[in-house]
Amino acid sequence: MRRYTSTVSHRFHLWLCAGLLVFSFSLTASSQSPAPSRPAVSEKTTPASNSPKTPLATAADGVVALERHGRLLGLGFVLTGDGRIVSTLSTLGDGNQIDARYADGSVVDVKIGHTDRAWNLALLVPQVGRWETGLSASTADPFAEGTRVRTFAKRGRTVSVASVVLRGRTEMLGGDGELLRDAIEIATPIPATDQGAPLVDEQGKVLGVVSSACKPTEGQSTAPCRPTAYGVPIGALRQFLRNAPLNAMPPSPWLGIQGVGATTTIGGVRVVHVHPDSPAAAMQLQAGPPGQGNDIIVAVDGVPVHSAEMLAEQVRAKAVGAEIQLIVLRGGIFHVLRTALTAPPSTSSGPKTAR
Repeated sequence: MRRYTSTVSHRFHLWLCAGLLVFSFSLTASSQSPAPSRPAVSEKTTPASNSPKTPLATAADGVVALERHGRLLGLGFVLTGDGRIVSTLSTLGDGNQIDARYADGSVVDVKIGHTDRAWNLALLVPQVGRWETGLSASTADPFAEGTRVRTFAKRGRTVSVASVVLRGRTEMLGGDGELLRDAIEIATPIPATDQGAPLVDEQGKVLGVVSSACKPTEGQSTAPCRPTAYGVPIGALRQFLRNAPLNAMPPSPWLGIQGVGATTTIGGVRVVHVHPDSPAAAMQLQAGPPGQGNDIIVAVDGVPVHSAEMLAEQVRAKAVGAEIQLIVLRGGIFHVLRTALTAPPSTSSGPKTAR
């Protein structure tokens, strides 16, 4: 891990003069060939654009391609303000070796955090970074007169907006033979690799999710199932997210220190212990009892911290893989230290290698 250090030779009174101390996603109720190398995702990334985008183009930036060993499995979409990804369970196949490829081409590992076999839904949890362009719920009726519904398709390297025709409400046979009421019947053929994409209105808001199930055949209860694309309605998606376990969340970022509030005029957090193999150790933070050369962290990314709780809050606001900058007082001199946060040792998952 690279360590960036610069030293500020001014004493505290000069530093003061420099002025340095100065929805959520609304759906929730609460080949074996080597994988190609790819860039890592930063903490808060939004695709760059030199001109304003349409709502549908913006929504497309929140649609991800799900892959295993570089092979396309299906699509999914990011939840606004959340970073987790909704997709379909059947497209993922067996195993947890799943990558999510974002609109800018960056790729991260994801884990399955929650599933619903009946509606064929999966909630995927990124293990590093946080993609900030997500989709939120629509309040429109997909069958109301004048409502135009769109979905998304993966063609080559690009996810693009695609037209879709809906027939109306229908019943489907979901996983374990459960009858799915109020399913959205889709007249447009949709490839399996495009399942998991959202159904959206003209504002890019989510109306449902493209999934697959069996279409009941009247009088032929033993007829073989032929999976048919349909739409999971917004109500079922809401319930799915409400039922997600509390641990179906991205891993928390970790700095790797123990600290206490510093009893000095500048405040800050005195470092009393640095965990081995932690971001703090990579920064060479110095720990120890008061007066024995230990560091005092006075600011995180330019924000002053006056207690261990404030420091923890600043770290929690970031994502695994994000860079953090600390201003540290050491021996009467201020130092600027930078490194990337990781997950705690038991859940640590590194970013992909840059191309």
